[in-house]
Amino acid sequence: MNKPKLAISVFLAISSAYLAGCSTKAAPTASALSAAQQQQLAGERAGHLRQTHVRFNALDKDENGYISRAEFNRSGDRAFERMDTNKDGVLSAADPKPAPRGEDTRTEQTRQQQQAQAGTAPRPERLLKMPTTHSVQGMLAMYDSNNDRQISRAEYEQGRSSQFAAVDSNRDGALSYDEYVSEFAGRLDQQIARTVNNTSASN
Repeated sequence: MNKPKLAISVFLAISSAYLAGCSTKAAPTASALSAAQQQQLAGERAGHLRQTHVRFNALDKDENGYISRAEFNRSGDRAFERMDTNKDGVLSAADPKPAPRGEDTRTEQTRQQQQAQAGTAPRPERLLKMPTTHSVQGMLAMYDSNNDRQISRAEYEQGRSSQFAAVDSNRDGALSYDEYVSEFAGRLDQQIARTVNNTSASN
């Protein structure tokens, strides 16, 4: 059952304030990066967290301030079905890329040429790269537990169950906004640490 509109408004106000706090939280030491790179990394971290806010609201279909296990499972089922384009029940590089859902499908060269013609500066290459369910490679990075370069449905569901348990820190069977954002912020900072270490090693 949906919460009254006032309660939802209060929740969104609190969640926005929490998100702002996460965005300004000090990231891992990035002394190996230039000042411009550190600024870019901080901006990308904040952007990822803003997107996490959007994802939470999209998953919380009944708008009660929590992601139930059923809501979480439905989202996972949709992601698997979308990426399993050859419908063999397994995700792998053999699956053709799914049809785009409104994202920018231009090649990098085309995008840069159009930016140059429009007089805008090219966007720098992303420093903070997180795997997502929007590509087979992202799915493999998250759910290919036996490293065989494919994901069976059973393997995927086991990974999703482990993911839900990792986020559900109070073990109440539902994901609160704080749990959802905090878990992702932790993974972001782990990725930032790896990015900094890789940059330091290459210098």
